[in-house]
Amino acid sequence: MTIKLSDKHIWIEPTDAALAGAAADAGATALILPEGQDTAGLPRVGAGGDFQDGRDFERYRIEREADEEAVRRDRLAVVEPAEWTIIPAENLIARGAEVIQVVDDAEQAKLALTIMEQGVAGIWLRHADAETIGAMGRMLAELAPSPVELTDARITRISPVGMGDRSCLDLIGELAPGEGLLVGSFNHACFLIHSENVDNPHCAARPFRVNAGAIHGYVVTPGDRVRYLAEMASGDPALVVGTEGRTRTLAVGRNKIERRPMVQIEAVDDDGKRVSAILQHAETIRLVTPEGRAVSVLDLNIGDRVRVSLAEHGGRHFGRRVDETINER
Repeated sequence: MTIKLSDKHIWIEPTDAALAGAAADAGATALILPEGQDTAGLPRVGAGGDFQDGRDFERYRIEREADEEAVRRDRLAVVEPAEWTIIPAENLIARGAEVIQVVDDAEQAKLALTIMEQGVAGIWLRHADAETIGAMGRMLAELAPSPVELTDARITRISPVGMGDRSCLDLIGELAPGEGLLVGSFNHACFLIHSENVDNPHCAARPFRVNAGAIHGYVVTPGDRVRYLAEMASGDPALVVGTEGRTRTLAVGRNKIERRPMVQIEAVDDDGKRVSAILQHAETIRLVTPEGRAVSVLDLNIGDRVRVSLAEHGGRHFGRRVDETINER
């Protein structure tokens, strides 16, 4: 799921005004701070601020259905649920209210921003210390990941390498034609591996599945991180990428690892940068052409062009990019 965060109010109430800069970096659109405090250039919520109670928003505590009916629709509604949080928010969204949900952590914020696919109009993250603000920033990056720059590379090698353990990532949503995951043997160079949503005469299409390759391979995940395919597990976020580089996040439902015949695919771009991956040697494993067409590894020919992602050379430390000298081959 990808949420258009530019349309959302992300109000953060830091425990210390010194955290204003961190909150801004995390994605806050306004800060709840006393008058006169530094807001790192962001609008201020509160008396005398840019968003004022009674003028720009009303505050409500929702305990029963009658409380929902009292919520105004002509201004923002800052809602603090009592025990139930999801159903009241859904009811208010259905009634056309612009809800700012009061939350205590990043997980509550994520749930509020994704309710009924569209989410609430915004969130008010209260009592936010440095750790909570950091978690909020990571969550927002996963929820609305940035586009990925893709380019084309020319196939230079197609070589069977024998049996190996391969990873099938089954996601919790369907992938569209042209969508897949970025996978490669090198942390800076990945092929776009297409999902199994292509019809064929021998087995049913599985639009939720990406047969991603050998377990040593890297897969790109939200937040410009990579992980080994072997360690991806149910519940982990995966970065779904389209032919033009558009991205969205879907969780992994399961990682199915089995021994299969494998083939090494290599390519180079116009600048000579090399991409390599070891994939299952079967008809349903496909790369993506510059036109967005899925092409099976069994139909690939030397000289064919496919979509790849190439980052600047450098290393990774526990999946995070670091500036260091490294030679992968």
